[in-house]
Amino acid sequence: MTPADALGARAADPFCGSGVLGAINELADFSHSKAIADLITDGNPSKDRLILTLGKIGPPRYANFIGRWRDDAEPEVRRSVADALGLVDNPTVTIPVLVQMLARGTGAEAFGVKWEAARSLLSVAKRPGGDAVRPRLVALLGEPDAMTVTLAAWDLGQLGDARGLTKLRDLTGHADRRVRQEAVLALGELRDKGSADVVRRRLKDDSLAVRATAIHALGRIAGAPAAAELRAATNEALAYEAQLEARKQRGESEESLRQRYGLMEFDLRETLQQALAP
Repeated sequence: MTPADALGARAADPFCGSGVLGAINELADFSHSKAIADLITDGNPSKDRLILTLGKIGPPRYANFIGRWRDDAEPEVRRSVADALGLVDNPTVTIPVLVQMLARGTGAEAFGVKWEAARSLLSVAKRPGGDAVRPRLVALLGEPDAMTVTLAAWDLGQLGDARGLTKLRDLTGHADRRVRQEAVLALGELRDKGSADVVRRRLKDDSLAVRATAIHALGRIAGAPAAAELRAATNEALAYEAQLEARKQRGESEESLRQRYGLMEFDLRETLQQALAP
């Protein structure tokens, strides 16, 4: 696994492995909206994917129905709601619900929902009538949850708003290594050359996972001219990884090392190869 692989996994096809649901999603049209909504209401075990299909085919009025499931007990259903609302052309309804979903919750379970909400807000912002998204994202930069701020800043960066880039650069020094990691990843995906030095500082981060993400990001930003620098940073990271492994061998908890430093989260050599790829 590499930072690029982890990012790609977020866009995995939710219908993979389910031929029937995949066929329904592919073939259904607006005339099937009520039938699918009835299946969702009846508690169909595939509710999460049916919500995605309804978002794809349903008339704008179905935004209210889809939003009704934003507090579902299952995180996959909530994630589908966030994804589906980005497909429905009803910004008056979808924007406030998506902002709420992006701002709510903390931890790994909530991240998937936040991620989908941020991606959907970006989709809405790029469509006619999406002008109301940007001020809502700017307001989210003041939220207490740093991951909410990071994802809102990433959206702003993709909309060409310098406030997003400024906030992401600040967040690369955050106390939470997951936040640093996500901010560095964002700057790399935005290929912001003005952030190269900020990303370089993370090549010596005390988190191994942040170092790997910085190698990936600097490769995206600087390209081939940074090859020697990336190789040197990878060698340093491998030596650091060996030190952490030695601590594990001396009895330190593997889970503790994983949580604090991201030990074993990413393959450094493969990360380097991807960073060097054209």
